[in-house]
Amino acid sequence: MASQVSQFPPLTSDLSLRIVEKTAETVRDRYVFPDDAKAMSDTLLARLRDGAFNGLQTLPDLAREMTAALHSVKADLHLVAMAWLPPDDGTAADGLMDEWTRRLPRHNYGFRKLEVLLGNVGYVNLREFAPAALGGPTAAAAMQLLAHTDALLFDLRDNGGGDDLVYFLMSYLFDRPEHVHTAKFRDHDAQNWTYAYVPGPRFGDRPVYIVNSRSTFSAGEDFSYNLQQLGRATIVGEQTRGGAHPVEFYRFPELFLELMIPNACSENPVSHANWEGAGVTPDIAAPAEEALDVAHEKALERLVAEAADDETRRTREWALDVLRLRKANYAPEPGALAACLGTYGSSVEVTMRGAGLAISWGGRRAHALAPLAEGRFEFDGGTQQVTFTVDGGTAVSLVWRTEDGDEWRMDRRAD
Repeated sequence: MASQVSQFPPLTSDLSLRIVEKTAETVRDRYVFPDDAKAMSDTLLARLRDGAFNGLQTLPDLAREMTAALHSVKADLHLVAMAWLPPDDGTAADGLMDEWTRRLPRHNYGFRKLEVLLGNVGYVNLREFAPAALGGPTAAAAMQLLAHTDALLFDLRDNGGGDDLVYFLMSYLFDRPEHVHTAKFRDHDAQNWTYAYVPGPRFGDRPVYIVNSRSTFSAGEDFSYNLQQLGRATIVGEQTRGGAHPVEFYRFPELFLELMIPNACSENPVSHANWEGAGVTPDIAAPAEEALDVAHEKALERLVAEAADDETRRTREWALDVLRLRKANYAPEPGALAACLGTYGSSVEVTMRGAGLAISWGGRRAHALAPLAEGRFEFDGGTQQVTFTVDGGTAVSLVWRTEDGDEWRMDRRAD
């Protein structure tokens, strides 16, 4: 939109008058809270009479000033006036929502990354919530990919909101339909329930963790707050921004104006409140850059405590041990890496790769070894480890272990 600023017509006093009056009228008639709507409308018109908008040079400048005036009455982050340039062919396309919807496929409908983290924890990095009618198949595929994980971790630290995929995705986390949200309009209420059917697996009995930051907003907060209030998710990270009002868009081509106006407020069926202005309070506070690791560790602690058998407990304890050792940021002493170089068993090679060690066997590609503790290294995403026994300044053997409990001891061959 910034590249279009120069294409807007000049901001004449007549055009400015018409824009402010139309904004005041629309906010008064459409904003969810009638008393606030009237106060906002009156404020806009009063500032217009007082000449507060005189001297502005461009339509985007006027839009910003009107938004600031509206927020002086009620700081609703979902209430925004925007300069909008209609397309040359006279169609009504290419408003803010149209642009966002058109870009969704190349953004993979918000699904930035899927991964099975160490300890069989499913990870979803979700940047936005698409309309369910568009993003539903991608969401279903994502959940199918993570079907066999033991816990789920949703990373919403960069999620700025979106649409009703929120309720579609929530549906995977319950075994039956659940009332999760009510949108309260001026003249009626609309309940949002999880779906009775979703394609693929449900995760109703598996732990759920959500990682938030100060950037998490709107639909991202909807997902977090309602699952938290229903006791279905643990929130880790920072307090979110606090935008709880569903919106409608109003476009006025002749005025080069588009308004985003909250037309409802959110209500959770448990708290009978929402996160507007306050944000979602984390259950476990952590800086955004550390929150993912904190959530992963908390998920593993719970999985260890709930393990049904010794083998499952052991594999989960392995993962938890690796995470805790990583936090210590162990750095080997000078010369400790060189002591490990050599050939072990019949075909395992430990070599230098840059400033660190690498391991390979039987001519296969080498894996970088990351230090965990003295003589102990991890590779393959933490699923495998080697521990060296050093005698007289040189490694004499290594033990190779995997998360599945496999173990091999190999002596170092003489040079």
